[in-house]
Amino acid sequence: MTIRKVAVCGAGGTMGAGIALVSARAGFETCCFDLAAEPLAAAAVRAESFFAASVERGKMSAAERNAALARLTNTSNLADLEDADLVIEAVFEELSLKRSLFSELNDICKASTVFASNTSTLSITEIASGCGREDKVVGMHFCLPAERMKLIEMSRGMNTSEAAFQSAWAWTETAGQLAVETQDKPGFILNALLVPFNNDVLRAVEAGLASPADIDKAITVALSYKMGPCSLLDLVGYDTQILLCEAFYPVTLDVRASAPALLRRMVAAGRLGNKNGLGLRTHDAAADSVPTPVFELLEHGASRSFPDPGMLEQHGQADADVVVHLGGGFAADERKLAVLVELDLECLGVHTGEDSGEEGSNVVGFSRYRNGDDMPSNLIELVRQPKTSPEAVAAAKALFESLGFAVAVCLDMPGRIVDRLVRPKYNAALRFLDEGLASAEAMDTTCKMGLGYADGPIERVVRGGLARHYDICSNLYATTGQTGYVPARRAHVAHQREKQQWGR
Repeated sequence: MTIRKVAVCGAGGTMGAGIALVSARAGFETCCFDLAAEPLAAAAVRAESFFAASVERGKMSAAERNAALARLTNTSNLADLEDADLVIEAVFEELSLKRSLFSELNDICKASTVFASNTSTLSITEIASGCGREDKVVGMHFCLPAERMKLIEMSRGMNTSEAAFQSAWAWTETAGQLAVETQDKPGFILNALLVPFNNDVLRAVEAGLASPADIDKAITVALSYKMGPCSLLDLVGYDTQILLCEAFYPVTLDVRASAPALLRRMVAAGRLGNKNGLGLRTHDAAADSVPTPVFELLEHGASRSFPDPGMLEQHGQADADVVVHLGGGFAADERKLAVLVELDLECLGVHTGEDSGEEGSNVVGFSRYRNGDDMPSNLIELVRQPKTSPEAVAAAKALFESLGFAVAVCLDMPGRIVDRLVRPKYNAALRFLDEGLASAEAMDTTCKMGLGYADGPIERVVRGGLARHYDICSNLYATTGQTGYVPARRAHVAHQREKQQWGR
């Protein structure tokens, strides 16, 4: 079936309004439906502003802008959607509401009309159930903001016909969007990876692992994400995140998808993020300036952080106030302002010992984040213990920043910041691949196009080495007991192959 006219339900909302812009820009007559006229009027003003900006940037001509605006019509009467070829719903994420809407539209629209749901967490099969045309209901999840993001996650319900799915797929291509196919499973690809990851971040903040600012710095620098997770949570809104959890967890029973205690407290306290100026990053504290210390370098063996330690060697100076141990060596020296020891998978306490929460001295751990045998990143993760000298931490931070590194400070917890947060996501992606949720290419494309990642989770964990991933996750699971760190099957296979290769 050829699609010529598109209707968008919920077009007064941010997502629905964006979908309408995509449709009208691509040349489709677009009917914008919302129950209230005021949101539609506001969306129309935003549409004029969006297309005007497109003209200013040279993305379209003035004539094309006028034509696109002329293709947009508003209505609060559902009967006006009777001649639409494709209806896309972007209403509130509530199963009963979506099912009721499609059931009502079934009696209004022509028999050939395809219904599409922009749901981010609900089952397409359940949404379609009982609507009267289950064979013509398709999942079509746009990314926010829809008018700027190209990716659409496409999924079939159990009763979706091939013809309906292909008609919707063809429309996405004609509209200039990039479609990826995923199964009708909770969260599809994007939210199945993102919602638990964001919850892991909230739990790390609550555990005092690091400040939200340092978590964002670590993730953006080490992984080249366009936005840190705390900033993204502020943008999405904590009320939205809790709704995602409540839709996602009962279906998956994945503890990582359950709403963290901190999230519930934030929503109860009215701390909703950017929408009301009360979030994790809305009141970052300013950092104090510390003079750059002189340091002495001691090399004990091969260094993962500095495989070529020349950068440090040329700045080192004997008998300095700060000593840097490379290659895992360590010697306590209370006379120094700070003693820095390079870490691999181990905690700092392996070198210093622990004392029931009273541990801490002038010793600071550090590690330059590195994905397998990739070149080390520009991130230095500094590790402190509960009573580490603040002066030692400040000196270590100033030292590495003077050498051009981004520095994030964290507690002495397994995995530090980056591996602690990202390894469960890699395990989930590897398991989704085994379960047939989507292809490796589709998952990687979704994360790059939908979330602005520099590379996708599958390509990154494979490049970093699945056997290395096994080692990191095994260490994290052994020290935390959290099931998200249980190595995925493919990591086990890589570990076993490596053992055979070396005859172990």
